[in-house]
Amino acid sequence: MVKFLVIIFFVSSCSLLKSSPSLKLIETDKLLDSIKLTGEGKGRLTLGQSQHVFSVDSLLNENNDWIFAVTIPLHGEEVMILSDLKSRQMAPLEASSFEARIANEFHRLKLHKLIKTEKFMRELRYLIRFGLSKQWGQKRQCNPQQNGTICVLDGEEFLILVSDTEITIKKILANGQSLQIVAKNLTDSFFLKTDILFFLNETDEKKKSSPFSLEIFW
Repeated sequence: MVKFLVIIFFVSSCSLLKSSPSLKLIETDKLLDSIKLTGEGKGRLTLGQSQHVFSVDSLLNENNDWIFAVTIPLHGEEVMILSDLKSRQMAPLEASSFEARIANEFHRLKLHKLIKTEKFMRELRYLIRFGLSKQWGQKRQCNPQQNGTICVLDGEEFLILVSDTEITIKKILANGQSLQIVAKNLTDSFFLKTDILFFLNETDEKKKSSPFSLEIFW
């Protein structure tokens, strides 16, 4: 935990010391290409008041499976696999241990009454699939709008929002819910931090109050 906090402090300090131009001056497509979803790093999963800190190793393999492996102290390795991202349809989920952890916490917090765990995982797969689209061979189709950029992939719509310091990929769900990827701390080639956040409504989104957050420091 101490090492994790040191990494957060180091990353935050570097971002403060280094003066960077506004992300609004950079092409949206280039920013999207700079969002990391594969590689090694440190992570933190927050579900309600429950937090788990771990090391991360994720990859997109030759079968276009996104494999997200974490090592949690005192628990060992847990894995989540989103299979064949090239296919729009989601195959039956494997009984992976990290996915089971998420499902158990969803039931503990009674989030499954607001959104079924299977639907949450399906929407998460859409989000990851879009984020990795160029890597599995699909070109993004995006059009700038007044309130951001709208991208469509196989009938699924994503809203891209860019501020001075971060870029957000937003997937709007039913009943005001949303699932988002937020990337921060841009270096010369990629963002150092990737957050995956679930919001129950717009009020929680404005307050940055997320019952589910997965933070990854690359």
